[in-house]
Amino acid sequence: MSRVLTVMPAVALALAVLSGCGAEAPAAAPADGKASAAADPRSKRRQMEAMRADCMKGKGFKYAANVPAPVQRTPEEIKLRTGDYDAMAKEREKYGFGVFAGHVYPERKEVGMLADPNEPIVMALSETQRKVWVAADETCYIQAYSKFSGRKVTSGIDAFNQMNTMSKQFRGRELNGDAELVRLAGAFGECLKNKGVKVTSFKPTDISWNGQEAYEAMATKIGKEQNPDAKGELVIPELTADRARPYLANEIKSALLDLECGKDFYPVYKSKEWAISQKVDAAFGVDEGLFGA
Repeated sequence: MSRVLTVMPAVALALAVLSGCGAEAPAAAPADGKASAAADPRSKRRQMEAMRADCMKGKGFKYAANVPAPVQRTPEEIKLRTGDYDAMAKEREKYGFGVFAGHVYPERKEVGMLADPNEPIVMALSETQRKVWVAADETCYIQAYSKFSGRKVTSGIDAFNQMNTMSKQFRGRELNGDAELVRLAGAFGECLKNKGVKVTSFKPTDISWNGQEAYEAMATKIGKEQNPDAKGELVIPELTADRARPYLANEIKSALLDLECGKDFYPVYKSKEWAISQKVDAAFGVDEGLFGA
C-alpha cells in the first residue's frame, strides 16, 4: 500500500476506500455466479458489485457497478519493486523518492486513482442525501465484501486497517526479524551517516523509508503553512512546476545517494517486501479486485 496520504473531501475519501480507487465500464455479472476465475479474473468483483447494486436499489439508491481492469505490472515495474539497482536508479534519476515529482510530472500525481462511476451520482445529490447514500453504500459494501472475501469487516476503513495491521505484522517479523537484513541495514545506515544524512532508526523497515520520510516532512511543512487546518500524515502542498523543481532537484540528489549507500540492502529488502505484499494482497482479495484495485 502507498504511504502517501492526501487531504480528500469526505465523500471522495469514502468512494476511494469503498470502490478500490479504480473503474472501467463493467460487463454484466454472470447469471449463475460461477464464472471461471481463469476466464474472468474479476468474476468475484463483478458478483460482489452486482450484490452491492441490488442492495443499494433495495435502499432506494442508484449505484453503478464498479469493476476496474486487473492491474498489469510491467517487467520493469516488478524489477523496481524487487530492488533491481538499474531500475531504481532510472526511477530516482527522474523522480527522486516520488514526493515532489507529482508537481513537476502531473502523470505521477494520482497514480492508481481512476474515475469512479458513482462520483457523478453522489455529487448530484444534496449534502444531506450524499451522507445518507454513503452510509447506505457502507452497509451494502460490508455485506458484499464479507461474503466474497470471507473476511469479517465492519467498514471499508476497517478492511483497510486490517490489511495494514497484517502487513505491519509480517513486515515486523519477516523484515525486522531477518538477521541478514538487520546486518545490511546497519551498513546502509552507517554509510548514510558518514555522508551527513540524519538516520533516526537502523531497523530495516525504518531505514528503507529514511530518505522519503525526510522529504515528506518537508512537503507537509509547506502544505500546513498553506493550509493550517489540514490534517494527515502527509499534506501535499500546492506548488507550481517551477517552484517544485528546486525541491525535486535536491530530492533526486538525496535519492541517488541513498541508493548508493543501500545498493546491497535494497535487492534483499525489496524482494522480501514484495513477497509480503503478495501474501497480504491475496488474503484480502486484491488480485480478484475485491479490495484496493
